[in-house]
Amino acid sequence: MSPSTHKQEEKQREREKRERLAYIGTLAAGLVHEMRTPLNAIQLNAQLLEEDFDKLPEKWRKRFVKRMGRICSEIRGIAKTLDGFLAFARPPRMDPVPTDLNHFLREVIEFSEPEFFEIGVELESNLASDMYPVVLDKLQFTHVMLNLFRNAREACEARMEKADDWADGKDKAVVRVTTSEKEDTIEILVDDNGIGIEPGKEEDIFELFYTTKEKGSGLGLGIVRRIVDEHGGIISAEDLPESGARFRIILPRGKFLEFREE
Repeated sequence: MSPSTHKQEEKQREREKRERLAYIGTLAAGLVHEMRTPLNAIQLNAQLLEEDFDKLPEKWRKRFVKRMGRICSEIRGIAKTLDGFLAFARPPRMDPVPTDLNHFLREVIEFSEPEFFEIGVELESNLASDMYPVVLDKLQFTHVMLNLFRNAREACEARMEKADDWADGKDKAVVRVTTSEKEDTIEILVDDNGIGIEPGKEEDIFELFYTTKEKGSGLGLGIVRRIVDEHGGIISAEDLPESGARFRIILPRGKFLEFREE
């Protein structure tokens, strides 16, 4: 197969992929719209019921508050799931700009540090110097990094609840961000020494609605992969030998003129 033929086939696959995603996005928008209408009606009626609280007999008030709290909580959960599904199916239009990756990551790290400090997890960085700029939609890629940070923080927190060695000060909970530059690519690693990933599930965790969390929606990492893919990159996960997990993002290095807008 000649290089030109291979390139044409690759473009055709990309075109078909964009068409499928656009179709999914149209379906998702219609589905979310149809579900939000009755959901808003339920929420409105719940609020109207709360206004009648003072009219209830005293013996029913405690049960009423408990059940209304559960209803309102479920409404918020459904609304959040709908928003997440729509974000996966129809992400915002890309606004890519040449970006100093290390400066961008330092800002996200600084923003995230208080949450890590609060539970006793260290957020470290090892960023390569003098890196070539990458093309990023800063808003969407901030979502990527915050999601990976949150997953790593929760993995460390879950291990901290179980591990005696951390309680004795023999070890510490750490999330580390590393960048490096290859000939044509930029690599970002997010490592943690938390509970790790179940063997064989390294790809499953990126699937839509797959979750190991009791209250997880299963949308977070699916949206992360979608955003990385929109940047022409690749994301993968692996369980580290001793403990913890590693998320690896590989992005094209500074191909400003070749960046595709959908």
